[in-house]
Amino acid sequence: MTLPLHVEAAPVAVLSPASPASVTEAAEAVVQEWLRDYVSRPHEELGRDGDVCPFVEPAARAGTLMMHTRTGLTGADGGELRALVREMARTFRTTHWPRSNPTMYAYVLILPDLPQHRWTELDRTQALVKAELAEGGLMLGQFHPECPEPAARNPRFPVSRSPVPLLAMRNMALHDVLFLHNDNRLFAEYQHRFGSRYERGAVADPLLRSSYEAGSAVN
Repeated sequence: MTLPLHVEAAPVAVLSPASPASVTEAAEAVVQEWLRDYVSRPHEELGRDGDVCPFVEPAARAGTLMMHTRTGLTGADGGELRALVREMARTFRTTHWPRSNPTMYAYVLILPDLPQHRWTELDRTQALVKAELAEGGLMLGQFHPECPEPAARNPRFPVSRSPVPLLAMRNMALHDVLFLHNDNRLFAEYQHRFGSRYERGAVADPLLRSSYEAGSAVN
């Protein structure tokens, strides 16, 4: 698949190795800028209106965007990354969030020293834990400078490219049918949570409806 030239890769952040504290501060500053200038803005390649991620800006305003940094992952393998995701899930579930609306909760874990040859392990980790997390109502996204994950409405746009490797977790939302309808196990959890909205005709987006119908047809 040929990608548009201007989105072939995200700029890789160069972080000073002087100390873990300085690396953490530099990484968080880079990610904050990326969240503000890319994730929280519209993009012509998305295939829809609105910000790249519609959750980030409202979560930041509500004080429910939690950001942590984890270093010491230069030799991390798939097993360690899966354990890290499960630790994320425990933190997400036990955090005392300052707002009652669960759709506003977002947890970003920055992995600044995960080396380039390990970036694809983030893709594999997300695929392996996706069902486990979805059964608990959680969604996980992986991001790194070479991430191939496409936008839901434009398969030519690698939407999940970031200057620093990271993972992002949130609660399952209505539009996640776009990511879950092709898997019986995942769709069953989605249907349990959101099926009543479709049954009473409360979902207007035709792509969401068609994806839901496709998932229903095989369940």
